[in-house]
Amino acid sequence: MEQEKAYEIFTDASFDDETKIGTYAIIIVQEKKVIKSIAKKCNIQLESSTECEVFAIFRAINMIEGSLLKKKIAQKFWLRTDCSVARDFFIEKNNNIKIFETNEELLNTIKKSYDRIKKRLAKKDCSFKLKWIPRGANKIAHKYSYSAFQKLKQTSYKKDIILIEKESFLELLKGFNSRQCKVIIYLFKISNEDKFILKTQMDIARSLEISISYINKIFQELIKLNVLTKIKNGKYSLTI
Repeated sequence: MEQEKAYEIFTDASFDDETKIGTYAIIIVQEKKVIKSIAKKCNIQLESSTECEVFAIFRAINMIEGSLLKKKIAQKFWLRTDCSVARDFFIEKNNNIKIFETNEELLNTIKKSYDRIKKRLAKKDCSFKLKWIPRGANKIAHKYSYSAFQKLKQTSYKKDIILIEKESFLELLKGFNSRQCKVIIYLFKISNEDKFILKTQMDIARSLEISISYINKIFQELIKLNVLTKIKNGKYSLTI
């Protein structure tokens, strides 16, 4: 099996206890070079900074599954967080950390995603580790997350901000034909207030009268750009 060098994935979050607004950042490093950086507003309601930190790690796991994992290649994914409680939430089975008490569905989705990625990578003989690091070693992710938070405050929390691969997304749109744009517009229309899309690809194909293979191709392109995240079959999330 071909060997690929490790990905170091740094995560961080910023959260305001009064307004319950949070942002997160994900920085992907390979061979000591940043190959991708993302900073975004959390698109669901969170209740604490710890939930925000856990959500950042969850999004990083989605990125691994959605765009980084490759077939027939032994890869290494090393997740880094400067929040020890968030780290313990994932790796300590008998912890008493009480978070997501008002959103049990998200709690279960996050736990299942973590368990799934561990099993999936173990089968491929890949390395997967989640480790705590001090804030000083997580400067880039902290900077991106805090910068997104400050920009969000400047909009008075009234609008979502697009900080995630905006240029790549716009370039993709330029190359799309009218039918492809029709699919993207439809996804935005059917997403709920939390930006979740609760339809299968087959449902969307039938609604738009487009082949399932064509829909799947567009979904894969959007997932690679991290514009769309697959949570499970029939449940996706827009990340812009």
